[in-house]
Amino acid sequence: MAGAPPGRAVRLAGRNALVLGVERTDGRRAAVALAEAGADVAVVTLSEGTAAEFAANSVANELWALGRRGIALTSDGGETAVRQAVAGATAELGPLCILVYHAPAPLPRETFVGLRSDPAVMVLVGDDDPPEAARALLAWTRELAGAGLRANALITSRAAADAAGSMLNEHHAPELLDLAGAVVYLASDASAAVEGAALVARR
Repeated sequence: MAGAPPGRAVRLAGRNALVLGVERTDGRRAAVALAEAGADVAVVTLSEGTAAEFAANSVANELWALGRRGIALTSDGGETAVRQAVAGATAELGPLCILVYHAPAPLPRETFVGLRSDPAVMVLVGDDDPPEAARALLAWTRELAGAGLRANALITSRAAADAAGSMLNEHHAPELLDLAGAVVYLASDASAAVEGAALVARR
């Protein structure tokens, strides 16, 4: 596949993903990393504004350029709109087995009823998330894992992890990973036994 980094091209072939918060820089990077690794990706905004919609369509076009199916959906970030986006992505792509959640606050677990029973859920905690919001997202990750989901937090930098303070049990991958590599790792079978942990990406 043109443009795919060595070793990432087929790791997620045949899998469908949804990235919520694609208008945020790290959400966009996550979507592109999944596509480079072979996944088809639905990208969903947290806002219905023009700028967010433009960003989502831009990412979808980038995914198509990588040879993957990409669809752009808008939402207001609320439970009902996100639930509709999950349903729309599933109807367009098929069952979703990867979810990247890059929103500032948790949503009820029932929002994601359209996902497969064993999805790889990544709660992406960014440098721009205030410490209180980051702690809430980390606690939510632990709750999702406790409810039986394969959920893990992906923290975008050591600085963001330190700012969050008390955090989930940190997981160390076999090698240091940048954000793109960490997204692919947590979405792949290589981390299938990891649940309720926090992986810190290398900047």
